[in-house]
Amino acid sequence: MAEPRGAEGGRLERAQGHALLRGAADGLTLYRLAVALAIVPTLGARRTDLAAGLLGTGWISDFLDGRAARASRGPTRLGPYDLWVDTLVGAGAVLGFVAWGWVPPPLGIGLVLALVVGFARTRNEALSMLLQATGYGLLLWRTWADGRTLTLVWLLTIVAVIGAVNRRIFWERSLPTFLGGIAALVRGNGSPDR
Repeated sequence: MAEPRGAEGGRLERAQGHALLRGAADGLTLYRLAVALAIVPTLGARRTDLAAGLLGTGWISDFLDGRAARASRGPTRLGPYDLWVDTLVGAGAVLGFVAWGWVPPPLGIGLVLALVVGFARTRNEALSMLLQATGYGLLLWRTWADGRTLTLVWLLTIVAVIGAVNRRIFWERSLPTFLGGIAALVRGNGSPDR
């Protein structure tokens, strides 16, 4: 059978490329879900370097996932759950430190429940961001406290590179979303959309 030629063949190749990118974006989202689940027992076993490796590759997968999803020019199957998966990674880190014994269970579990339930009820992304920042900050702190200098440098390098590449997204979307969400919480209406 002959290969399609001309404009129709080009459209077919582009459609296949877009489908491949959507599949890659979904695969990266699934990887982060695996990170969210794996980071709890990893931290519970006090394996700081391995947990940092999981978190760092999770950050990279999130960065690449977003790029692939935008380049695919269409919705991905797991796109609507992307922020939930990111939220679970942060929750996994906090719960991992509970399993470690470094964070008291009432504090860690209470924080995770409050922020996850609040996010589920209000869809206020600031609550997800707070949970992610808490989990990530705890892991960065523990990496530093354990004297894992190279691991800490690796994590901070990932943050710096992604921050530099996504600086426009940070200033135009992430920061205003966070501040608007916090303002909505202070006003008492929970969601910035209400």
